[in-house]
Amino acid sequence: MSTDRVQGADSFKVVKVLKFGGTSVGSADALERLVGILSAEAISSRPLLVVSALSGVTDWLHALEEETQAKRQQVWIRKLVRRHQTLSAEVLDHERHGRYLIRLAECIDELRDTVRQPPGPMRSHAIWASGEWMSAPLVALLLERHGVSSEWVDARRLIHVVESASGSWVVDRNKTRAQTESWYRRLPLGRVPVITGFLGAEDKGRVVTLGRGGSDYSASLIAEAVGASKFDRWTDVDGLYTADPRKDQQAGRFLYLLLEDATTWNEANQLGMHAHAFEPVLHACIPVHVRSTRNPQGDGTLILPARLPKRVEKDARELMSRTRAAT
Repeated sequence: MSTDRVQGADSFKVVKVLKFGGTSVGSADALERLVGILSAEAISSRPLLVVSALSGVTDWLHALEEETQAKRQQVWIRKLVRRHQTLSAEVLDHERHGRYLIRLAECIDELRDTVRQPPGPMRSHAIWASGEWMSAPLVALLLERHGVSSEWVDARRLIHVVESASGSWVVDRNKTRAQTESWYRRLPLGRVPVITGFLGAEDKGRVVTLGRGGSDYSASLIAEAVGASKFDRWTDVDGLYTADPRKDQQAGRFLYLLLEDATTWNEANQLGMHAHAFEPVLHACIPVHVRSTRNPQGDGTLILPARLPKRVEKDARELMSRTRAAT
């Protein structure tokens, strides 16, 4: 009876997409902060997590992809194994650490098989995607350890990529929306998914990565597909600045931005995010909040669509309608 009540209440919570970058999942302290943020968000919202690879891992994978000597390849792979084994042992209990090591071994076996293949674009994508395939299961098991029902989700199930006339890979937004909506409808109430950022799949199911910063784009696409009320981009910097605050002490922080302006600036490479990161949320009129895991109570930078008032009114009317239907 109590479970039904909890699930019933959960179905009326607003949906939020929370994206955590590499520095926000790359250490034991960072992961503990993630758990605290998720626990607070789950009280009033239904969170969906999108995660990057551990900080620095994608760079290692690029180095591995370019390495031609078998002995050097094995050195990189051993570094990857040690990094993930060590972090898992720090944050998971014995039973879950053992379960994670099984998943890690599967991923490393797949990576070794991929590395042995002849050089080519699909080989490169499969190597680069390995970081998210190793990080998402770790975060899901950590949430489970803290009493949160969770599962990791391979974004190949959600994000569909096609080859353009120019030969580049682009996201098929319509098919991505349909696949993600179908998956989301089957997601059990109360379950928190931990979704791999940065990657999708082409028609044959082969992995294709979305480029540097691709996890932001992944989160934006998922937010659009599920009709999220908000997209929170969690990082180690408290918002967006006029310059990198770690390098320029005179850099000023934006408290608010219009999403339309942020999209234009980002396309001009002035915000340092994936070039398409804001397109889906702009289309769906979803606010974006850039926040710091080191200062969760801070203001960050709130990026608001100009059409937000109409979206809020529409959402409020739909919620009232669903509430009446349930009573």
